[in-house]
Amino acid sequence: MNIAATFFYGESIMYVFGGLALFVFGINMMSDSLRAAAGSKLKAIIEKSTNTPLKGILVGIFLTVLIQSSSGTTALMIGLLRAGLMTLPQSVGIIMGANIGTTITAFIIGLPVAKWGLYFVFIGFIMSFIKNRRVHHLGGVVLGLGLLFVGLNTMSTGLKPLAQTQTAEDMFHLFSQNWFLGTVFGTLFTALVQSSSAAIGVLQRLYVLNAEGVDSILITGAIPILLGANIGTTITAFIASIGGNTESKRAAFVHILFNVISAVFFLLILIPYENVIIWIEARYLEPYSMLTIAFAHAFQNTVMTIILYFFIKQMIYLAKIVVKDKKGKEIPEEMFDEKLIQESPMLALEFVKRAILYMGGIVKDYFHITRTYSFKENSKLIEEAYTHEMMIDTYDQKLHDYLIKISQAGLEDQDSRKLSRDLDTIRDFERIGDHLTNIVEFFEERYNESLLLSEEGTRDLHEFYDVLEEMLDDTLTAFMNQDVELARKVVKTEDLVDELEERFRYRFIERLKNGDVTFVVANNFADILANLERIGDHLMNIVSSVIEPMYIPQSILVPKPHEIDKDI
Repeated sequence: MNIAATFFYGESIMYVFGGLALFVFGINMMSDSLRAAAGSKLKAIIEKSTNTPLKGILVGIFLTVLIQSSSGTTALMIGLLRAGLMTLPQSVGIIMGANIGTTITAFIIGLPVAKWGLYFVFIGFIMSFIKNRRVHHLGGVVLGLGLLFVGLNTMSTGLKPLAQTQTAEDMFHLFSQNWFLGTVFGTLFTALVQSSSAAIGVLQRLYVLNAEGVDSILITGAIPILLGANIGTTITAFIASIGGNTESKRAAFVHILFNVISAVFFLLILIPYENVIIWIEARYLEPYSMLTIAFAHAFQNTVMTIILYFFIKQMIYLAKIVVKDKKGKEIPEEMFDEKLIQESPMLALEFVKRAILYMGGIVKDYFHITRTYSFKENSKLIEEAYTHEMMIDTYDQKLHDYLIKISQAGLEDQDSRKLSRDLDTIRDFERIGDHLTNIVEFFEERYNESLLLSEEGTRDLHEFYDVLEEMLDDTLTAFMNQDVELARKVVKTEDLVDELEERFRYRFIERLKNGDVTFVVANNFADILANLERIGDHLMNIVSSVIEPMYIPQSILVPKPHEIDKDI
């Protein structure tokens, strides 16, 4: 191959990869913008509308169509499972529904509007500058859609010459003759790009080349790749479940099981299935239409959802065999059971205590994530941080609502005081979560500006974290055992926390004066110290209710000057 040919094919390959990058970026932008526009409503919809598998399927379809990302829907579901606020049977319906909802993207790709991609980009770009929140986020959706189409066209520019090479022709022929290789390729490619929509988009563009006179992949080769893409997309649920509880891992297993069974089922009837798709294309669609691939994708996911709907219990049973229970690690099953309130409000209060401790455990995990991220940049920790924030906020809301229902059932004075303390405690844990999120965002800003901690700042921050970690452990133990002496120790430690914040802030100012550190917007070390100090205040509030049942947090009565409006 001469130099000119090498350059030509190298350029074509860059068109393919560049177009794929634009496509995936566009899909992610659409998903993020739609999710931002919906706000916390997505989580509420999942949580409140999935009490049966059938409702879960409908919710899964609706949400995935709404945010254009089965991965996004799955991640939200895994977060609720990790928080113990959704059951495995509820999640299975969402998994099935998300598999149907994600097929809409392939139909959008197949519409004859890709040539207008740059117009979408320009309109979305203009809209993104408008301050109105809804218009701004809608602009992100339009911009993402435009980038998706531009990416498709860019890929097409590179795919056409590459598809005409002997190597490509041999590969297409091999996939058409060997279903196993096609399935493996679809699985690996989708797992690599972590987007079934991207994998199917490439497949659609390859298939339509046949209509342009280029011998490309045929239905017999495309369908195994399509089935493999369904298996590869389960990598998202698997990653999201890592570090989660037993139920979230079981949901990830069910997701993999569902898609593997779907692939095996259609591979067993591959030849008649291919003939059906070819017949539908010949009768209702244009030859080598991108909509043919979209229809095949939707058909197989819908059919398998209908079939496996009747085997949900069996899949859950198998998941419980594969992923064993971890005793003591899960939230009590009786939690949030309203029947328990009617039978015994006092017993319901005892279960609330266990749930608060579970919430405290999530806060402790979040504290360790924040501490680790404070000294080393890691994008995975950002995702874990926001997952924990969602879990804590959800617990705050659920526990608050449940306690209000208990209070309405009628309690003795002593139990009413206990309920009031519990309300204060969950709110303190939620506020600690907010401060941890602030710290993560501060460090994310620093890392974006390549602003690392100084040696002195690192040393001070390690000492601060050490004291707070011990204080957090003592607080959880004191609350669990109602240990008054340990609670008094925490109160004394809070004085040390105040002293450390003041001392380290003074040192930071001295470093600024001496020019040891540079003053820039991202140099938010003082803000980080302030948030750590506020965590100490909330821990003191929690243990103070152990010492004095009718305790009213001093930060509410007489807030410190730097604490005013801090949590609003």
